[in-house]
Amino acid sequence: MSIQDKLQSSAIVRELPLGPANSRKSLDVWYSDGSVVLVAENTAFRVHTSILAQNCEIFRDMDAIPKPEVVDDSEEVYEGCPVIRLHDSATDLEHFLKAIYNFRYFRPGAKTKFPVVAAILRLSTKYMANDLRRQAIDILSTAFPSYFDDWSDRNSTRLVPHFAGETSAMITLCHQTGIRVFLPGVYYAAVKRPLSDVLNDLLSLDLDNTTRQNICAKFVLGREKLRETEIKSVLSFFEPSFNRSGCQNNNDTAALQSYAGTALVRTADTEPYQDWCMSNPELVGKFINVCQVCCDTIERHISNAKHDIWEQLPVLFGLPDWETLRAEDEVDEAGE
Repeated sequence: MSIQDKLQSSAIVRELPLGPANSRKSLDVWYSDGSVVLVAENTAFRVHTSILAQNCEIFRDMDAIPKPEVVDDSEEVYEGCPVIRLHDSATDLEHFLKAIYNFRYFRPGAKTKFPVVAAILRLSTKYMANDLRRQAIDILSTAFPSYFDDWSDRNSTRLVPHFAGETSAMITLCHQTGIRVFLPGVYYAAVKRPLSDVLNDLLSLDLDNTTRQNICAKFVLGREKLRETEIKSVLSFFEPSFNRSGCQNNNDTAALQSYAGTALVRTADTEPYQDWCMSNPELVGKFINVCQVCCDTIERHISNAKHDIWEQLPVLFGLPDWETLRAEDEVDEAGE
């Protein structure tokens, strides 16, 4: 099957006239020796079939398209090159082509703004540009990693700077590309925000109404499951059966029992008590005024609980476990 037939069968091509009235040449991606003209919206990009074929599986047969010697009324040609019209945004296609042609434009390990990496992920997924797709996933993984240790360090290591509207933009991108490994981290970050703000973001997602409603329902249910799991796991050191082997103070049990009621009330604070414990595990025992051995035991317990909760995170939000998500989306196992 020729590339024209492939694109036609996938509803990518539209037969529209090319001309100054409805299109313009790209200022950045127009090579005079190019062999094909790609048109997205009202912008034309002249590129090389051989370079596209090297980078994108779906364009692999494009290099075999001959330049027509006689213009057929059924064929669209511009400056001697066949024209292929794509159902992509011109901005997305420009980012994608720049990444193919210019290594410095989209470098591994370099800070990259979200619109650039999102465009490249969308089109590398669509046109099967596997190397660029892998690179885009790696960059986004620094902002929404799947490994607990990476999440703990993400504010200092993320390559995609934080931006307004991050929650809705990431969820939309995941649904556009079918990549789900970022969703647990997106939801986890969103849980820390006021519920009303998050729901406003979710209800304004640029997705169909059924999908929006399903996302809202899964988030609200997952949020409640996560809160319940955090309280039960993190605060279980208040239970009488909690093992504090080596305790050096006979009053520690009474101190814990006395503070348990206060801790329970504070789980409904603006900053829930369990969140404060997870952010400050080394301070929890000191504030309760237990011995150093119990302080250390409580700190280790909270740290272990945080890790265990992270491992449960995808399932709490109705997704497969981390291992399955990583395998589906080909996330590098180097994070272990």
